[in-house]
Order: sequence, then structure tokens, then C-alpha cells
Amino acid sequence: MATRVQFTTKSAGTLNCDVVGTLDGASTVVVTVHDLGCNSTSWTHFVQHPSTAEITKRVAWLHINLPGQEENAENLPQDFKYPSMDELAEAVAEVCEGIHCPVIGLGEGAGANILARWALSAPKQLHGVVLIHCTSTTAGYLESLKDKAINWKLMGGMNPTAENYLIMHRFGDFTHANNAEQVKAVVEEFHQQLNNQMNSANISGYIYSFVHRTNIAEKMAALSVPLLLITGAKANHNHTVHTFYNATLKLVPDRKKVEFIEIPDIANVVEGAPEKLAESMQFFMQGCGVLGGAPMPHLSQVSKPGTTMTAMDKSDM
Repeated sequence: MATRVQFTTKSAGTLNCDVVGTLDGASTVVVTVHDLGCNSTSWTHFVQHPSTAEITKRVAWLHINLPGQEENAENLPQDFKYPSMDELAEAVAEVCEGIHCPVIGLGEGAGANILARWALSAPKQLHGVVLIHCTSTTAGYLESLKDKAINWKLMGGMNPTAENYLIMHRFGDFTHANNAEQVKAVVEEFHQQLNNQMNSANISGYIYSFVHRTNIAEKMAALSVPLLLITGAKANHNHTVHTFYNATLKLVPDRKKVEFIEIPDIANVVEGAPEKLAESMQFFMQGCGVLGGAPMPHLSQVSKPGTTMTAMDKSDM
């Protein structure tokens, strides 16, 4: 059961966060940041999945809701300027100032981009960061035009065009994934959440910040914390994760700190492959020196550092 906790930040105002476990006295805290059209509830299925049990036994989860993205949120004040991606990263750092144990960052989509900025600007706060479907470059011309059009429509309320955009952004073309029926139910839940629980005007602020993001790929020479990049092979942003990974390898001082996993036949990793995400995270976290005493996952279900998931799966054939 999550407990709602408010944090006041200089960079992004008041953030409503959900805590699973206890921050005080925790041996490790996993800090999450959600994607566009999502909030802290987007991590519920993953945290409650049986394959995550060994992690959850040993950590506290701090799910950050970005400004106005929590369920049933009121409109943000008219004079509120939605924070930039860098400012949102600064807000995450402010929230974590009072944590005095190892911290692992976990972000999806736009949230992963924010955590990458956090890792670059405040590395001493982190033991490692896991980024799912992370985009590292600026928005291209066509992406910018599309996102601006969606943003404008959202100001008048949730609509089919904006809804389809957000579904495609998060889930990609899941109809050809090997678990399409399973994901279909999650997409329907996402559809209901967008229409009944999310504030569309507030979502537009987050989209605006994401569209106007700056390039972080060119800054990866400053990376000093372990990084795990994860993508689904059928994800909408698969190619951007590969781009980020290759750019990082060219710049990062220590390549051994960068790991990459691609899960075959999957569009949305969090909802479509929670067991493989959990096992990948557990290996990564133990490599970062946390999760002591947790039994090791089955090697047949998780990749080794720097390889794709496919390589380990074939060992069972």
C-alpha cells in the first residue's frame, strides 16, 4: 500500500509522491519517474509482480508524480510555468536530498530522460540508474510539429487524437508483440485512466517540456554512475535507445559502467515483460552493491551486461 507524501521543491513546486515501504531506515530506495500521460500508478503492476518480490523485500519505492500528473489533479495555476526537463531533474534531486542510503533511479520514456539528467547533474546521490526507452537527442522537426499539435488539442480536453498519440508513445505497435493480448488489457486500462483520472491540460505541460528537451547524448562524457539502458525490440523508441547507447559508448570514460538490454518481441517493457525487467534490475542493482542476500535470478531469463536478452534466451534452446 502506497503512502502519499508531499515534497516542496524550488525547481518544480510541490510534488505529490507515493512511497511503498518506509524511507526512514531503508537500506535502499528506488526512485521512479513516469512517462507522458502517466503517473505513479504506472509502476503498480511492476512493483506488485511476483518477480519483483526479492527487490521489494529489500527496498523502499519512491514514486515521483511530476507537477499536475497525479490522479484527479486540479488544473495547475495559470501563472505556473511548467518546468523544463532540466528543472524537473533538479526537482528530483531536491526530493532525494534527505535520503541517506543507496539510491537507484528507474525511469520510463520522458521520465527516463529526466533521470539521465539527474545522473549527470547529481551523481553523488545515485548508486545507479535504469532507463527504459530513453530518448537522448532533441525533438526532430516532424516530432516537434506532431507534439505541438497534440499539445494544442489537449488544452481543450482529452480527445481521440491525443489519446492515440499517448498510447503509441508508451506502447508502440504492441499488436505484433508476442504478448499482445496481455498488453491490450493494460492499454484499455491506460485509456480509461487518460479519460477519467488524468488532467489533460496538465499533461500538455509535460509534453511541452519533453518536446523542448535539450540534447543529453553529447554530455555523456560526464557520466560517472552505472547505467542500464533497456528497450523492447518492438518499442516505438527502440531506435532512439540504440542511438543513445552508441553515443554514450563513444563518450563515457568507463564503458564497463554502461549496460544495454533489448527484450525481443516486446513493445512496452514495464507492462509486457515485468519478469525480465525485474531480473535485469536485480542483476544490475547487485552489481551496484545493493540487494545483498537476494537470490540470483535465473540466467536463462536475463541477459548478461552489454548483450541483448535474446542471447541468453537462446542458451535454453
